Amino acid sequence: MKKLISCVFLSAVLMAATAAPGLAKGKNGPVNAGCVVANGWADATGLPTDQVVNFMITDSTGTSGWVLGFTTDGTWGVSVPAQNGPTTYQFVSETWGPNGSKYTVFASC
Repeated sequence: MKKLISCVFLSAVLMAATAAPGLAKGKNGPVNAGCVVANGWADATGLPTDQVVNFMITDSTGTSGWVLGFTTDGTWGVSVPAQNGPTTYQFVSETWGPNGSKYTVFASC
C-alpha cells in the first residue's frame, strides 16, 4: 500500500512540474513587443504569433479599434488617421468583458 501511495504522489508531483511552465505564461501572458508611429503608420514588432491581434486608437474622442488577425512573423503595420490631440496606439489581444472593454496590451505607442 505504501508503494501505491508513493507512486500516486510521485505521479502528481511530476504532472504539476510539467504543467507549471505552460500555465505560467497563460494565453495572454507578457509579450515584449515594440511599437513606433511615423508618417501615418503604426508599426509593431515582437507580437505573438499564436493568437488574434487587435488594434486600438485612443484620443480625445475615446477609444476605437478593430481586428487585425494573425501574424506569422510577429510584425504588423497599420495606417493611422491624423492625430486628434494626444493619441495612443495599441496592439492588443482578443477582447473580453462588457463591450470588449478588457484586453492585454502587447505593444503601445
